[in-house]
Amino acid sequence: MPIPDDIKESVEKQIKLMISQTEAYIPLLKIAFPYSNNLADACYNLIVGSAVSIFVNQYAMRLKYPTAEDFTEFGKIIVKYRDSIDQFFK
Repeated sequence: MPIPDDIKESVEKQIKLMISQTEAYIPLLKIAFPYSNNLADACYNLIVGSAVSIFVNQYAMRLKYPTAEDFTEFGKIIVKYRDSIDQFFK
């Protein structure tokens, strides 16, 4: 079963919001991850963590659990934004 459109929309809005704020996160990332060889990965991981929280909470509000298929589809959603995040660090 595909992810319901309203959940997908909520997740994508959160991802887009965080990407739009990425420039503000760069100083934090440099302090929080001083030994990181790839700050784009650190930023991507922060955004994924936030998005997965929204994803799971949206299901919880419906008293449902996401399935393995739902998590696979979530992965397909978030990976579309990887290049946008990488661009901040080039």
